Amino acid sequence: MPEIINDRDLPRILSTPTKQIKFAKKLVAEQLGVTVKRGGVLRAPIQGMFSRTHFLKLSDGREIAQQFRTEPLDLASFITARKVLGCVVPEVIALESEELRKEGVWAYSLTRILGQTWLRGVAGKGAEGRVAINKSLGQVFAKGFMAATSEKAVEEHVRPHLEAILASEQEEVIAYRPHVQAMADKLDELKKFPLWIAHYDLNDVNILIDDDCNVTGLVDWELSTPLPFGAGLGRIHTIAGEYHDGEFWMPDEFEDAERAFWNGLFDGMDINVREMLEKNIDLVQDAVQLGTLLDCFFFLDGKVGFSPVSLKAFPKFLTYRIPFVRGDEGPYSSEV
Repeated sequence: MPEIINDRDLPRILSTPTKQIKFAKKLVAEQLGVTVKRGGVLRAPIQGMFSRTHFLKLSDGREIAQQFRTEPLDLASFITARKVLGCVVPEVIALESEELRKEGVWAYSLTRILGQTWLRGVAGKGAEGRVAINKSLGQVFAKGFMAATSEKAVEEHVRPHLEAILASEQEEVIAYRPHVQAMADKLDELKKFPLWIAHYDLNDVNILIDDDCNVTGLVDWELSTPLPFGAGLGRIHTIAGEYHDGEFWMPDEFEDAERAFWNGLFDGMDINVREMLEKNIDLVQDAVQLGTLLDCFFFLDGKVGFSPVSLKAFPKFLTYRIPFVRGDEGPYSSEV
């Protein structure tokens, strides 16, 4: 997938913001049947590595995000997430253009979700902001139940991912083969867990919040697929904490934020599902560790890869225990 470092990386017909806006207005008029209000265009403050986005105010009162991308989106992942989580997930419509397709560009219209990215919106909110966001995020994912069991997800996604890691000859991966095998040995148990919505790249840019630090939106669902409960929650480390200058960092409020997430998640889910998970809480712990493993050693385009930053923190992450397992003890082993 060709990256977009600046506008000139796009084909000439889209190589400046002015050209992008002009083409966006054309697509909206032709395919949505409306015009853009005068002065109703705002360039998104944060641009993705594979897209360019503008916010448009339409003559019928709607606001949308119009996006040009250098690779097609898997709309099915957005449709699934929106069906489960509702309006916190944008509705996405493909805007067909043979002219753009010939240039290797795809265009999309997304409902604009009000709020700022966590990265920008949390400024000045202090420790209370991080705790509030984590609690709200847990409440959002509490609605993530999709099915009573996860056999298809395990066999079609999780097991091939683990097998690819086990087969990798990369030195950094080989060191963790025993741990990977231990996770693979538990997959038959995890098939019995509820199927849950999961976000492939949950971070402070893809989470939108309001002024009170409530989550208003979750964006960028491409590559996401539902997983057994817990296996999609490996990012707990970096939503309660964060990476700073290549190092994993735990702010003073880390444990308050992390506990707020888990409490919001379990308190908000169906009572019968919650009771089932609480009876199998050690397996929930295993599922979260599995999610941490899958996140560190990602599997994309048939290849296993990893981030050096994530790998550096991985030994510490492996000692993590969820609050319902560790009780009053700290989240990580003090020996790491």
